[in-house]
Amino acid sequence: MVNQIKIMPIRERVASELRKAILTEAFPPGTELTQHKIAEMLGVSRMPVREAIQMLASEGLIEMRPNRSAVVQQVPDAFIREHFDIRIILECETVERACLRINDFKPLKNIHERHRKAVESGLLEDIQHTNQSFHLLLWEASGNVKLKNMLMQLWNGVTISRPGSSILHLHDEHDKIFEAVINRNIQAARDAMKRHLERGMQDILNRQIYRTK
Repeated sequence: MVNQIKIMPIRERVASELRKAILTEAFPPGTELTQHKIAEMLGVSRMPVREAIQMLASEGLIEMRPNRSAVVQQVPDAFIREHFDIRIILECETVERACLRINDFKPLKNIHERHRKAVESGLLEDIQHTNQSFHLLLWEASGNVKLKNMLMQLWNGVTISRPGSSILHLHDEHDKIFEAVINRNIQAARDAMKRHLERGMQDILNRQIYRTK
């Protein structure tokens, strides 16, 4: 049976793309963001763009100006570390719960296999969708809606933004998480998730990540 690839609600997806662009400096500090241009760029309506900009303003990544413009702020390394610290805490908790709660591993196995094929093909859009779906399945398996929603807001998608051979490590990391979960090895699952997110954080701190041309 083929399972549908799950993706986040549009507001979170827009916020994810903008957050990624800011953290990778595709949108450098001082860049003025307009709802119209962002909506056109992402192929969405203005409403989710407006909501996403408000979300990022609350995170301190964007400053809202009196004339309704939004300007990208300088992102200090401390912000990136704190951002990932929170993700690590929450995602390690969700993967532990997933180890205990998942009864049917077929959906996770299916998306894990799709992710492998996407990584091997090098198609970034497919990698992004399957990467999101892999994490979303684990979040949903935690059985905690608020926990899942918090992680949706934190999601930045930068782990798929690795150059060349580094992308191949992404599936290797997922593979270790997957094996630990299906074997219900809680400590191994937590350790694998922690290493996975720490690598993503280090990629950003080193500025050795993919930038949209």
